Amino acid sequence: MRIIDSVGPTEIYGGNFVGTVNLSMLAPSADERLPDIALVDFQDGAVTCWHAHPGGQFIWVVSGLGLVGTEADGEHELEPGTLVEAPAGEAHWHGAAPERSATLLCLTWGTTAWTTRAPR
Repeated sequence: MRIIDSVGPTEIYGGNFVGTVNLSMLAPSADERLPDIALVDFQDGAVTCWHAHPGGQFIWVVSGLGLVGTEADGEHELEPGTLVEAPAGEAHWHGAAPERSATLLCLTWGTTAWTTRAPR
């Protein structure tokens, strides 16, 4: 068993977000076969830029009203308790609905491939 003490916000991803985002890296992966685990707090409609993960990503909505989007599926609102699976290599974005906040728990496999393109 490993117990991880409280982790405060970090600024690991810097300019890959639009708006105010507080990211707490709960458990960085020591191995590409294991996920990074992050708690991401998106404030007032903040979102990520478009990106993809070589091993995929799971996003679980902890609180607030989230959004996720892909080119093929468009944009979807996400209520607390919703789980989203982004398959390996699928370009997507996620965050909070306009004028809302959302906290997302993200499990990510591999090094994220970011673009500078904002979803809106």
